[in-house]
Amino acid sequence: MDLSQSIPNRIHGHVLITTGNPGAQLYNTIGSFPFTGMDPEEAISLLLLLAYPEKQLDSIMQIYRKEAGVIASELGYLALALKQAAYTFRTQFLPLARYLQSLLGCRQALLSRPMVKSAAEANIYATWELPFTDILSGKTTQYRDAVELIHIFAFMHFVSIPSVIFPLCSDGLKSFAGLSVRPAVLTELASMQTVEDRVMTAARVLYDHSIISISEAGTPSDVSLAESSEQAGRGQRLKYYFTLHPAIHQWSRERLQKEDQSKWLDCTAAILEHSVSPNMETSGRAMRRFLLPHIEACLSLLEKTYWDLPHTLQQASHLDRFAKVYAEAGLWKKARSLQLKVVDFRSAKLGAAHPLTIEAKRSLAHSHWNLFDVESCITVQRSILVTQIWSRPSLSEWFVWPFWKPWHVPYCVTLSDLTQSLWLAGRRELSRRAGTKAVSGLVLKRGADDPLTLTAMFNLARTYLHIGEHEKSEEILRIVLAKREHFFGTEHPDTLMVCNEMGMALCAQKKWLPEAERLVHGALEARKRILGEEHAYTLWSVNNLSKVYSELGRYVDAAAILEEILPTVERTLGEDHAGMYMTKANLSKAYIRNDKWEKAGTIIQSLRGRVPPDHPDWIHAEWGYAYYVLHGENDPEAAENCCRNVLSKVFEKKITNPENLRVVNIAEILHRIYEEQGRVAELEELKRKFPSVGNNEARTSIDNLPLPEWRLTQPG
Repeated sequence: MDLSQSIPNRIHGHVLITTGNPGAQLYNTIGSFPFTGMDPEEAISLLLLLAYPEKQLDSIMQIYRKEAGVIASELGYLALALKQAAYTFRTQFLPLARYLQSLLGCRQALLSRPMVKSAAEANIYATWELPFTDILSGKTTQYRDAVELIHIFAFMHFVSIPSVIFPLCSDGLKSFAGLSVRPAVLTELASMQTVEDRVMTAARVLYDHSIISISEAGTPSDVSLAESSEQAGRGQRLKYYFTLHPAIHQWSRERLQKEDQSKWLDCTAAILEHSVSPNMETSGRAMRRFLLPHIEACLSLLEKTYWDLPHTLQQASHLDRFAKVYAEAGLWKKARSLQLKVVDFRSAKLGAAHPLTIEAKRSLAHSHWNLFDVESCITVQRSILVTQIWSRPSLSEWFVWPFWKPWHVPYCVTLSDLTQSLWLAGRRELSRRAGTKAVSGLVLKRGADDPLTLTAMFNLARTYLHIGEHEKSEEILRIVLAKREHFFGTEHPDTLMVCNEMGMALCAQKKWLPEAERLVHGALEARKRILGEEHAYTLWSVNNLSKVYSELGRYVDAAAILEEILPTVERTLGEDHAGMYMTKANLSKAYIRNDKWEKAGTIIQSLRGRVPPDHPDWIHAEWGYAYYVLHGENDPEAAENCCRNVLSKVFEKKITNPENLRVVNIAEILHRIYEEQGRVAELEELKRKFPSVGNNEARTSIDNLPLPEWRLTQPG
């Protein structure tokens, strides 16, 4: 684990790292020291105080000091082991001498197991094995359930296992094929409430034997958990969660035979999968966020256990659901790594046309899109489109003309997906055509109020906004916003997406700017609460708010909010992510508005060096450089050379459509240079290629919010 990213780059204060990994010593700059057992006398006192809390220490020390000293020594004077030993002979009324005998006998048996590396380790494990043996020997249902529960806990993260996941997964687990073990505690009962009650009864057995702790949401030690989980389950509150000590957690897993470990690992993966609704309802978002460490722990063990993961359809189903949780949390790289495996496996096992394969490909394309890997996204979506041309849901869908342009719903949904991908790639005319057909088809097949139709309308409206058809974009966005607020609510993530875009549509038209600020600021604050302050969509809203501030003349505020998020963008998305390019580009514009040309130039120069020529933002980065050298350095020759280089790549290498507004913006700079220098022939040639230059339309697009006018010194 690379800890360097978690260590602040400051010269004040100290960072204390506690770990069981001796390799972490490489991070120390002052020193390190090992944690060992307690002082022998303190250990003996602790053992006796915990074993006989109702008695005076002096009196019990005189009677039991010798036996307590031997037990403390055998347990290495470790506080956790001493606590567990005291619990055992307190609750089972064992004399210390008899407990010592049982401890040594259990140690002898444990030494024969591969998991135990030394007698000292066996002594510590024995402190839990003894009370657990009591549970194993129990004949009641609650004792048998407790055994199953600890086997499940062993393959999750050891901290904060939410109790709500067990009733949530119960129905799905009953019908899930391919499991070697099916916990009776989750599959024998009919209702979610009885499952929850039975789980809590079993958990209390483990608690009473000092193997787990149980906390209730809302206790002082868990205030943040309570605040975050008002709607944790599907309409349920997150009531309790279970925690194990890391050493107990490791013991609970390693005490199982290898074959049993695989069985219970598969069972735990199925439990985690089915505790997440396939529809990913917004009401369950908080609960899914708490599942992330447990999914991570389970997935890590799956990858260690199965080198060819996934090797069954059931495991592919696990990975697919886990990837959805990662994607929802903005962890798209992790999601994509799983989705690639799922797509490959399902394509080979089920075929390209199978609905599960199509679903996996759509999810993969979504992750590509959010990672701004636009070409990979479009490639996947086009492969889906081709498949859907030849694979249709019913015979009647073939009776269309032309037959190679179907109208069935899955095909139109893929066109809608392509609309937003082509928009992001800068291929706006193709995006408009795809979006128009998607909307027409979905209105015809599903109606104007269907969520799929509303998504297609939103994607088309965003494309209209970026090709300069602002009024048409605003008209569609208002319709979508009203319907999403009505059907989904004002704080649904899809509603917030429309609010954000509506604000930018008003901003691009320079009208109702206070309303634009209200919409974008409201979306930002809601995203902070729902998605978190470091989610990529939250950071996107900050960028959009900075544009609104600039239009309102609040240039200092525009720069300030971008400066604040810059370290977060760098840490969470990386220096080469498109989100970083966007943030730095907007910050450079804010600096220019504030006449901070040196700061703006530093950012623009760095962007120019990092954005590759095949990236959709490359042309915009070159435009920023040309603008800067023209104004900040008074170098029209360098600006002209930069613009000519861009246009050369556009016309000769066909890197994008010449009608792309970002290309027109480049031509606009050339037009101003030619105009000021009186270069009539070149001006006419430029106007022939770009009829719209010179009328300021390019500089009022949403892609390039207006910057100050300039005047050039007439040559010679």
